[in-house]
Amino acid sequence: VCCLCGGDGAQQCHDCHAWPLFCTKCCWDEHALCPFHRISQWNGDFFERTTLTKLGVKIHTGHRGKPWQDSGSLRVLPAGKTKIMVVDTSGVHTMMVRFCRCPNAETPDRQLFEIGLFPASFTRPKTVFTFALLDDFILDNL
Repeated sequence: VCCLCGGDGAQQCHDCHAWPLFCTKCCWDEHALCPFHRISQWNGDFFERTTLTKLGVKIHTGHRGKPWQDSGSLRVLPAGKTKIMVVDTSGVHTMMVRFCRCPNAETPDRQLFEIGLFPASFTRPKTVFTFALLDDFILDNL
């Protein structure tokens, strides 16, 4: 049973406190800003490893990590979508990243910095490292 809405609890998060069960919608909503959590999905017999990407969770840059909302007053290109490999303390994740393409948007590498991701390339980032991972690397090498 979903811990938030009481619906079908098909996803279990291994990084949230007490390994809560979520329905798909609540799991997506709760993890929109925690995209590197490890989850499992009930397959009818047991909880099988899956990813938040498979549930449709995307990383949004710009607009404080939230999807851009079209107010109708401003015509801009839709957000650019790119598959990026993210190396985090919880593991390696393949995520969809939606870059902000508003007229005053920063370059993709700067957008990644703003959300705590260090790109391996500044021209066409395809791999990024979380600041948490880099902090752990520094501590491990003192």
